[in-house]
Amino acid sequence: MAENIGVKISSDTKIILDRMHHQLRSSGIKITEKKILEILINNTDVTTIKKYLKKEDDTALQILKKPVHWGVADSSEDIDRYLYGSP
Repeated sequence: MAENIGVKISSDTKIILDRMHHQLRSSGIKITEKKILEILINNTDVTTIKKYLKKEDDTALQILKKPVHWGVADSSEDIDRYLYGSP
C-alpha cells in the first residue's frame, strides 16, 4: 500500500498545477492533481532535471559576470574597505 506524503510547492507552481488540472478536466479527463504529479515524476529522468538546474545556474552566473552599470554612484567599490578595514 502506497504511503501518502505531503509535498510543499511554491504558489506559482501551484497555479500552474491548477491550470493543468483545469485544462485536463475541461477536456473531459477525470484526473486528480496527485495523479498529474505522479505522471510527471514517473516520466521525467534525472538528466532532464539536471538540464533545468544547469540552465538556472548558468543564467545567474552570466548575470553576475556581466554586471550592468547604471551610471549611479554607489559604494560597491568600497565594500572590501568597509568589511575588512582600510587597505
